[in-house]
Amino acid sequence: MSLSLRLFGTSLLIAIPPLAASLLLPPASNGSIGMIALGGALLISTAGAWLFGRAMARPVQALIDDAHALAVGVAGHRSRIRSTDEIGSLATALNQMAETVERRNAALADSERRYRFLFDSNPLPMWAWDADTLLVMAANEAALEKYGYDRDAFLSLRVVDLLDPAEVVRFGSTRLSFSESRQSAGIWRHRTADGRVLEMEVITTSSRRLGRTSWLSVGIDVTKRREAERALARSEEQLRQSQKMEAIGTFAGGISHDFSNLLTGMLGYCDLALSTLPANAPVRDDLGEIRALAVRGTELSRQILAVSRRQIVQPTVLDPNRVIHGLDRLLRRVMGEHIDLVTTLTEGLGSIRADAAQLEQVMLNLAGNARDAMPSGGILRIRTLPVSASDVRVFSLDYQQAWIDIEVTDNGVGMTDDVRAHIFEPFFSTKERGKGTGLGLALAYSMIDEAGGEIRVTSVPGEGTTFHLFLPLLSDAPTRVVAEEEEQGTLTGEETILLVEDEDSVRVVATGALERRGYRVLAAADGEAAIAISRAFPGRIDMLVSDVVMPGLNGRELAEQLEIMRPGLRVLFVSGYTDDAVLRTGISMDERTFLQKPFTSLDLARRVRAVLDLPAQVG
Repeated sequence: MSLSLRLFGTSLLIAIPPLAASLLLPPASNGSIGMIALGGALLISTAGAWLFGRAMARPVQALIDDAHALAVGVAGHRSRIRSTDEIGSLATALNQMAETVERRNAALADSERRYRFLFDSNPLPMWAWDADTLLVMAANEAALEKYGYDRDAFLSLRVVDLLDPAEVVRFGSTRLSFSESRQSAGIWRHRTADGRVLEMEVITTSSRRLGRTSWLSVGIDVTKRREAERALARSEEQLRQSQKMEAIGTFAGGISHDFSNLLTGMLGYCDLALSTLPANAPVRDDLGEIRALAVRGTELSRQILAVSRRQIVQPTVLDPNRVIHGLDRLLRRVMGEHIDLVTTLTEGLGSIRADAAQLEQVMLNLAGNARDAMPSGGILRIRTLPVSASDVRVFSLDYQQAWIDIEVTDNGVGMTDDVRAHIFEPFFSTKERGKGTGLGLALAYSMIDEAGGEIRVTSVPGEGTTFHLFLPLLSDAPTRVVAEEEEQGTLTGEETILLVEDEDSVRVVATGALERRGYRVLAAADGEAAIAISRAFPGRIDMLVSDVVMPGLNGRELAEQLEIMRPGLRVLFVSGYTDDAVLRTGISMDERTFLQKPFTSLDLARRVRAVLDLPAQVG
């Protein structure tokens, strides 16, 4: 029923009382006049009720129409009712409400524009996703560009589709339930449309802006920063390793002199004793074992110094094929019967410049590791070959340099990338406690680097490992190696040698070793005594053999004074100190005029003869 009919009914109810009163009054005249009066009264009452109802319905209907216009959002609509009655008050209130709604809508629209502007123009990737279904609801241009999706494809994703598969489990375990004003942040590995991995720092905030419970995420690409942090961490670890090696080197260098003197004395006395005993003497075997232990101590000392880069290296031009061929028998003993050794050596390969003993040590270390990687047996393949131009590129070698490759391959257990990243670190070992020192590969790396080479490794778990020893190829001919038996008869002489050594045991064994080969030896305990002997000795002194580091005059200062006193004097320096200490005294480490302790009697005789046979210097 319309408002007009309801108001008209109300008006009729108002008109009924006067109408009823006219019916109850006695007729004032005849019946026709009364009926006329009654009809007039009824007509007047009805007309009045209609007019009254219409007058009331018009402003109320207008007010209803105004309310409908406000409800449907007609912009700028205002009620035109102007009165002081209740309808007018309602119209005024309605207009005020319309103004308030419009202001708030305008503010909301402005806020929405600002939000959309910030969302769309933000250079950082942003995406909104449903808190329940995880579906992406919105994404800005930066997100589309970063992840490589078009908008439709991005909006069809669930938020977990952005994650690297390895992160999905972590996402499920750390996912928060929705609540107002909740925020979380973390670094996640994401994958782009083309499969690239990104490290993203994601900040997520709860939101109801899209009309439902949702999360708004902002991503910051921290891939390069994280790589830099990891590189810095590696550098710091390398620095710590370097400092560790420096400390070890300092310690090793500090004791190397005394240790070398002890070993030199042990080796010398063993050699002297063995040279006086008949071949069938019962104690020869015992002396041989003592000497072997001293040699092992010598090798251990050199290994520690090599890892710390403090060993005195005396490289020669050598044929790598000859070195490997000479190791064949020893390598087979190292590998055992359950492992086959296959060597493939390229003929006419050329020569390299390296310390032969160090190269042998590298090969033995690699062979030992290969043996441990094949506990049930296998094949160790060693081959030498020139490096092709393609391999130079693959292994990032200097393309201006010709290289040879000594390749050591096993078919053992292999190693993971994690292990491979640490194998050259000192003291890193995957072996059981007590089964390895962790110095083998660190030593190999140091020795190859010392020779100007590069070492590379490839490995597949379960398939095996290949080490590539890349060494610069030389055009020089290898140094001729003289067999020990061949040189024994050439290591004698009748020259006079001034021997200066502050360590008694070394001085005694060196004197004995040289005198047994026919030399005349004048022994002194220090530089001052040597000068005194030189002044007092009337004959020719052919050669000075002097320790480098001694109390008072050092070896270099002594040599300078004696060379003035005795022009043409040949000089051989010996030292158990490391290269840093030797260099500080100005001594050349030329392989012909320097002998490192510990040494054997044969080493000393060989080097003395070599120096005496050098061509005389002119000038």
